[in-house]
Amino acid sequence: MSAIRKPKHDRDVIAEAAKAAYDNAGGDLKKSVVGLEAMVRKDRGLRDALTEPLIAQACYDAVRRACHTDRKSVWKEPTERLVKGRTTGSARVVHLAAGNLMMFPLPGGKKLGEATRGEIGEAATFYEKQAGDMTVKARWLRLVAQSIPSGKTARDALTDKRLRELQVEAKRG
Repeated sequence: MSAIRKPKHDRDVIAEAAKAAYDNAGGDLKKSVVGLEAMVRKDRGLRDALTEPLIAQACYDAVRRACHTDRKSVWKEPTERLVKGRTTGSARVVHLAAGNLMMFPLPGGKKLGEATRGEIGEAATFYEKQAGDMTVKARWLRLVAQSIPSGKTARDALTDKRLRELQVEAKRG
């Protein structure tokens, strides 16, 4: 998710306030943060400018977690088997729904059981793209790890140029 961009002619009130807090604190980072927080709490416009981009990200994260939980509950086979005395009523309905793969939510929110062949194909493509990207990154990180001597950091052992070369190699497979 990308941050909301302001037109170039707008002042960057957040950067200005942060610089003022930093200057007022004589370059002390901890005091600067306390000063900026005080400014933000007093100035609604500054608070909105600072928090507005965070709201969309927080909402996205919350919905993503809910979706992940929903998918996980459907994807995993129920581990708790029905016991005597709990074979009817709402406990049975909840138990059966938890393991019903027809209830698997596709990326657009539609349940698998209501989706057409085309919609299911689109969902597969969505997961393939994610998996492909993650596979390349995993391959790249393995190549990076192999390139670093024991006890060293990536910064100690590699240049950005070498990291780019490893990235190209990882993309090739």
